[in-house]
Amino acid sequence: MASSVPGIGADRGLIAHGAVMTLLGLLSGFTPLFARAPGAALEAHTIGVLQGAMLFGLAAIWPALGPTRTIVKVARYCVLVGFYANWVGAQLAGLWSARAMFSVHAATMPSGAARWMEATVAVLLNLSLLVVAACLLILWALRPQPATPSD
Repeated sequence: MASSVPGIGADRGLIAHGAVMTLLGLLSGFTPLFARAPGAALEAHTIGVLQGAMLFGLAAIWPALGPTRTIVKVARYCVLVGFYANWVGAQLAGLWSARAMFSVHAATMPSGAARWMEATVAVLLNLSLLVVAACLLILWALRPQPATPSD
């Protein structure tokens, strides 16, 4: 899935994920109409659109990282799992009004989410820390490699 288009030099798989994430973000702009916490649902819209743009940017630079290297493959999965979990968690928080992870908006959100709903949202939003790990892995992959002695 890390193939690039000849002459373009972009990762087609990440382009596809960017399009899916952007589409999810755009569609989630309609969920505040029926969400228990419309403000949190609107955050899911913003998150989806911004993460889609980030995936398009990553698609452009991904071939420069050496996409077949193990560290870069791990970074790819960290980005994808982290982004999708973040969007799903924010969307569910808005739909369910699971406010435990929303320190800024919690006071304006109605109560009533079950404990399992709060736990599900907490797990999903905490998975977004994988994006931090991905950034560190990308920086590690970009470090200068020591020159190998020629025989």
